[in-house]
Amino acid sequence: MNARLTKAERLCSNTLIDKLFEPGRGSKSITAYPIRAVYRLTEEKGKTATEQEPANSILISVPKRQFKHAVDRNHVKRQIREAYRQNKHLLRPGDEQHTINVAFIWLDNRHYPSDVVRQKITNLLQRITESCAKS
Repeated sequence: MNARLTKAERLCSNTLIDKLFEPGRGSKSITAYPIRAVYRLTEEKGKTATEQEPANSILISVPKRQFKHAVDRNHVKRQIREAYRQNKHLLRPGDEQHTINVAFIWLDNRHYPSDVVRQKITNLLQRITESCAKS
């Protein structure tokens, strides 16, 4: 298992981001406070250059109204990114034909310890996988 977070695993396409947040497009949202995850099962196969498995894509958003200073926003993004990197093996679509696009959105205006963030991300990834396996 590759534990790196590659460029292919980052959701950068404006089209895919718009589809993820557009109402009525099959996106779902779950919350493990202080993090909300918006996710969508896509039919496109996004393969990484080194692997033959589809690459799930993530987007991390920490709003400026939650943390006014960029250093605080970057710290929270780093915590979320590291928690996802360590637990990304939990995020599996039901088959090889699909990928999952996920946006993690920070909801609170205070910091949490890294182990709490890791626990919340793990919880969200397990719930997303269960939901995608049902559909």
